[in-house]
Amino acid sequence: MATSSGVIDEESRTQEHNSSSPWKKLISFPVFLGTLLAGVSAYQARIHLADPDTWWHAKVGQLILATHHFPRHDIYSFTVHGNPWMAYEWLGEVLIGWAGNFGVTGLLILLSVLSALLMTLMYVYGMVCTGNVKASVAACAILLPLEAAFFTLRPQVLGYCFLLVLLILMELYSQGHEKVLWAIPPLFLIWVNTHGSFGLGLGIFGVYWLCGLFQFDWGNIEARKWTPRQSRNLLLTTLASLALLPITPYGTKLAAYPLEMALFQPLNIKSIQEWQPVSFGTPWGKAFFLMLLGLFLIQLLWKPRFRFFELVFLLATIFAGAQHIRFITVLVFAFLPWLTRVLGRWLTPYAPSKDQYVLNVVLMALIVFGLIHYFPSRQRIEKRLGKTYPLAAIAYLKTHHVPEPMMNEYGWGGYLIWTFGTAHPVFIDGRADIYEYGGVLKDYLDINALKADTPFLFAKYHLRSVFTPSKSILTTYLKASPGWSLIYQDKMAAIFVFHGTYPKALPNKS
Repeated sequence: MATSSGVIDEESRTQEHNSSSPWKKLISFPVFLGTLLAGVSAYQARIHLADPDTWWHAKVGQLILATHHFPRHDIYSFTVHGNPWMAYEWLGEVLIGWAGNFGVTGLLILLSVLSALLMTLMYVYGMVCTGNVKASVAACAILLPLEAAFFTLRPQVLGYCFLLVLLILMELYSQGHEKVLWAIPPLFLIWVNTHGSFGLGLGIFGVYWLCGLFQFDWGNIEARKWTPRQSRNLLLTTLASLALLPITPYGTKLAAYPLEMALFQPLNIKSIQEWQPVSFGTPWGKAFFLMLLGLFLIQLLWKPRFRFFELVFLLATIFAGAQHIRFITVLVFAFLPWLTRVLGRWLTPYAPSKDQYVLNVVLMALIVFGLIHYFPSRQRIEKRLGKTYPLAAIAYLKTHHVPEPMMNEYGWGGYLIWTFGTAHPVFIDGRADIYEYGGVLKDYLDINALKADTPFLFAKYHLRSVFTPSKSILTTYLKASPGWSLIYQDKMAAIFVFHGTYPKALPNKS
């Protein structure tokens, strides 16, 4: 009894000491673990700057910052020039555009910071769910290789961060911290202006409330019913969040965009890789399978106990991840508490009384120094970009007259916008919505598949040049087509020019 009482007294003194020394929390072992995880994530993000959508997002953000106006029509292409278009991720684009003012170095710094933030929030979420900092950082480290695939400089990474913040607030509310609910409506106000994943957040929050309408204890799953006060507060929070959604530069159109995309952009969803279903023959499919296998083994061997919401959330994300690769990252969030609880069986909880604060400071300083010291120079960044984008061919376009309009590769359109702005309008870029509505996306896919109407489509857009990958079937086709001549080619890109004439009146396509 004396020993037990002594332990309790010691823990009480430790907690009292920590609460009276907030500065020690900033240099504690849990903060060191978070810094280590953030540092590894930031370092890992260096190889992910080549996403084709980064560049037009940055250009749109710079446009908003320069003009203080929000775009309402296209100015970057010749195929849908002047068509209605809104910057439906404008707040995230402003942040990316601001970083882009410092060149590719600024973009990479922002990507590193956001990637570190994403993993730090995962760490906090696991820690809040289980209370075990060691298990949480271990689970995040295991999931880092999969999550790192989503380290792309697009507004969606901010959407993932907001989703984690929402999950953390929901978990805190479940633990009795009622005041955190009132942070949720402002979160959705920022979220709706940043990325369309706010709709996913609303759905998850709604399921969270609904799961609390039941009470049962079935096997390893338990449901605890909300008190009338809790249920009322959740409902008021939901209504307040919905009321704030129309506060955007585009009114309710921005709030309705996720639904618009799901219902009216079938070609976009069908054609873009991240919206494709999981194939088990791909790396994504293998990672998906390993995660499902891990869940099965966890339940088979250790039978952890979970709440009803966690089970519903996990099953829903498994289904969504199987349908669309993009949702695998949300599956990671749902899987994290399960993995953390299992790892907590072997990893002892953090003991503040054994913390080595000076060592923590030294190690955190080394992490920060390493990130700064090994951060790549602009030349190294551009060299890496040269493996994805035809920088030599783009340099040729800058110094040589190439007749327009010019068709370009889809994945290069954003980089062309970043490089030339409105000076050289593109055929297509990553804004698939406006190109689908204008019929351009279908025409582009038909041309690249060399459909029978390819010559008609060349004439339809009066193409005078084509900028395409060297090893594409379109390159082979143009080399054999009369009127087209090759004026530039390297290992990555080829540029063709048309010297013939198109008929003034096009024949019927059929």
